[in-house]
Amino acid sequence: MGAALHHAITRRDPRLEPPFSFAERPIRRINQNVSVEFEAVVNTALQYNPGDRFPNAEAMKDALMNVARKTGALSKIAAALPAATTGTGIKPLWDFKCEDEIRGTPAVHQGTVYVGCYDNNLYAINAADGKFQWKYPSDGGIVSRPVVHDGNIYFCSEDQRLHVVSARTGKVVWTYYTEGKIYSSPRIADGHIFFGSEDQDLHAVNATSGRAAWKFSTDAPIHSTPLIYNELIYFGTESGSFYALDFRGTLKWRFSAKRSITSSPIIKGQAVYFASLDGTLYALDAKSGWAIWKFRLGKGTVSSPTLADDYIFIGASDGFIYCVDTRTAKEVWRFKTDNQVSSSPAVFKDSVYCGSVDNHMYCLEYRSGRLRWKFETKGSVTGSPVVFDDIVYFGSTDHHVYALFA
Repeated sequence: MGAALHHAITRRDPRLEPPFSFAERPIRRINQNVSVEFEAVVNTALQYNPGDRFPNAEAMKDALMNVARKTGALSKIAAALPAATTGTGIKPLWDFKCEDEIRGTPAVHQGTVYVGCYDNNLYAINAADGKFQWKYPSDGGIVSRPVVHDGNIYFCSEDQRLHVVSARTGKVVWTYYTEGKIYSSPRIADGHIFFGSEDQDLHAVNATSGRAAWKFSTDAPIHSTPLIYNELIYFGTESGSFYALDFRGTLKWRFSAKRSITSSPIIKGQAVYFASLDGTLYALDAKSGWAIWKFRLGKGTVSSPTLADDYIFIGASDGFIYCVDTRTAKEVWRFKTDNQVSSSPAVFKDSVYCGSVDNHMYCLEYRSGRLRWKFETKGSVTGSPVVFDDIVYFGSTDHHVYALFA
């Protein structure tokens, strides 16, 4: 394998050279476009002593993948792939099968993908090759997105608990009980974990001890994931109320939409953005809660907005992915999928990625909304994609976690 790579990179046929004379023809002296890291991998594969080479092809593959991540070569590979408009043109880097539906969003940290499943387990999967590492059982379905903090994984479950497990071993560290199912994802700031529950409370829990610091009671269940910004906590409830609290749990202001706010807020500058099942994308003043503008979607949504430059992206139950200019509140473009969009978009470089209940993951050019490719799964894609090191990770209700080149 090393000889074949050396031949391909240098255009020097090893059959015409003395055996094991590769060191006399350094790769980078012949081809300066090759990185130092890539040259080191090839040189290891070419060592005269077998004990100095890679022990097997898998070890060499891992070394090459690490170089590709470090040098950004994966993005160049992805850019060179032909554009496709059907799932048959896109092949996953890997996929991993769980035992039930995946409705939530994964997290990626230090080479591991963490994702919850409706078989009640949190899975840890190798991000490079999709191999199983460990799983941790809760007592309910998991739609909450995990958060990694100080070597631990924090996530919530329908079993009414916040779970904290070791990122390395998957062993439980501690759990915290609420009085209702939890669909909100945790946020960590100032040494505390903030999340909502169907018990209608926003919980603030000490990240070290697992003890409640305070609870703020609202008027309805909380599915929205809180946003922490400038020592304020923003979140919505299923009654349509949107709250801003300080770190002591004191109400700063409250805004009312016409229907539930499952969407999780984001912020840029002085504006906080979120959407509602009333079919409206809202921009509010982050300090006062006054409406700056409203944009009318075709139907209601549980999708959470994301930002890039001055554009905001969001899906809706009318099947469209929208792009809205934050400066003018005017639509820039919309893209039609074949079913409702519950997934929240993710932006990476010049592309926006978003799933749909039509079973597809879409990649669009974010300035124009032009389809670059779509990948078909065998179930609805309701969770959101995560893009890390030029790879898109997401789950589907077909029980699979997928990794695709971005």
